[in-house]
Amino acid sequence: MRPLAPTAAGLLALALLAGCGDSEEPATADAPLQVAVAFYPVEEAARRVGGDRVEVTNLTPPGVASHDLELTPTAAAALEEADLVLYLGGGFQRSVERAVGNRAEGSSIDLLGSVDLRTVDDAVPGVVGEVDGTELAGRRDPHVWVDPARYAEMVEAVRDGLIAADPGDADTYRTNAEVFLGALRDLDRTFARELAGCRGRVLVTSHAAFGYLADRYGLRQAPIAGITPNEEPDPRSLAATARYAKANGVTTVFFETLVPRKLADTVAREIGARTDALDPVEGIPQEQLDAGADYASIQRDNLRRLVKGLACTAG
Repeated sequence: MRPLAPTAAGLLALALLAGCGDSEEPATADAPLQVAVAFYPVEEAARRVGGDRVEVTNLTPPGVASHDLELTPTAAAALEEADLVLYLGGGFQRSVERAVGNRAEGSSIDLLGSVDLRTVDDAVPGVVGEVDGTELAGRRDPHVWVDPARYAEMVEAVRDGLIAADPGDADTYRTNAEVFLGALRDLDRTFARELAGCRGRVLVTSHAAFGYLADRYGLRQAPIAGITPNEEPDPRSLAATARYAKANGVTTVFFETLVPRKLADTVAREIGARTDALDPVEGIPQEQLDAGADYASIQRDNLRRLVKGLACTAG
């Protein structure tokens, strides 16, 4: 017996079903991975490694200090709905840590788990008050990303996290990561060359965010305590800083980029040194991002300022 010929209505139904399958499957396959990140350096790493296979949401708005973050309802929703969350633990952003505690195992990665953490530096001897800067439990220093080599370790952890979350695009993530890691290796070599022949080896800073960078390139960070943007500098701290600067041949004191100019001028006048700004690459204002600033451009500007402030000669 010959099979019955399908009716016109049956053919139409089959066509509609086939059409629905064709339209939905590619959309599912091509949907980017939703990634929520803690703050700017992690955002750049995720975007560079993920490329067009990821859609990245930065939980920290541009220009906001990352360690002071309190999640907005919008950010909390983005974190909850993300396929993958990349963050820094140890108390760096407590609101984020509380939120990731409710997520499925393996869907959140603490990037500090991929690097060895150093102990924070003691303040310049004789100063009064606390050092401006974040520290984790056990006096551990979270600012690993300021050292290009340590940042590269974070990038590798980001790559591995993306591969675990989306193994189908593993080759893309590996290729993109290698390009970015190559650029970071070049940056590391440039820092090492330019900072090899510096007359000054002590890095006096108002914000204790540059310890990893100092360790990497043979410098010593000496943070100032008792000098914060919202308070008048303590006279005892100024006097102690002046003594320390003179004893160690320090001619430039480095301040964080967002510190008011008035504070820098006061310290410079009191201790007889120049001042300059260093950017910890964590709360980049939107106008800088719009102008094309990124990790490498900011770090190269930091290097230029360090070479001048430490009286370095080209290696």
